[in-house]
Amino acid sequence: MPISIRSPLEERLKAWHGEEWHTTRGRLIRDIVYAIDTGLVTTISFIAGISVSLAARNQVILAGLVEVGAGTLAIFFGSYISAKAQKHFFESQIDREKREIEEDPQKETQEIRDIFSDMGFTEQEQEMAVRRITADKERWLKFMVQEEIGISPGLIDNPLHIGLISAGSFLVGAFPVILPFFFFEAVTRAFIVSAAAVLVFLFVLGIAKARITKVRWFKSALETLIIGGISCGLGFFLGRIVTASFH
Repeated sequence: MPISIRSPLEERLKAWHGEEWHTTRGRLIRDIVYAIDTGLVTTISFIAGISVSLAARNQVILAGLVEVGAGTLAIFFGSYISAKAQKHFFESQIDREKREIEEDPQKETQEIRDIFSDMGFTEQEQEMAVRRITADKERWLKFMVQEEIGISPGLIDNPLHIGLISAGSFLVGAFPVILPFFFFEAVTRAFIVSAAAVLVFLFVLGIAKARITKVRWFKSALETLIIGGISCGLGFFLGRIVTASFH
């Protein structure tokens, strides 16, 4: 049975800073930005390829929607499976630590002393810490999980939650690429507008990222625009090259 323990680190961060993004959940920004960038790059690569061979706008839209749907499902299941594997690994480590506390408490007690010794605590202070920590089994488990094996319970994500966030972020990234084709009849014009929309979107994404990462908004926006623009540009040219090789 999975062991569930609350993270004191996450609770302290939230209490001290008063913002959800200051907790260990703030790392979700990595998954979100990655999925958005994947949506941008894969969609613009695909559209760049099919827009050469498909002259009809409706055909480009249909093919684009199929690609976006397939990409969304792929990133959902990929994120779900990877998060679930990580969750099972963390839970197995916590369960092992719980068994060690029950089966060999003397060894685990000595490990507490070693941890505080490495921090510079005196022997008297170490014994005081040992008595306080081992007085409560749940507190003992929390301490060993975080300090000995380096797992914060706040790192254990809900796989379904991560999968949905990643899939939604992928859709957000694909949206500005395919949207112009609904409004412009000419495929070439729609693609030009799509490319411009992607650049604007990247700049706005950089600004939004700055609100979370607390860096200068212009630096974040410019960095996101340049890196994202390069990745999308490479995807565009790869899509063109692959398509041209079959003509």
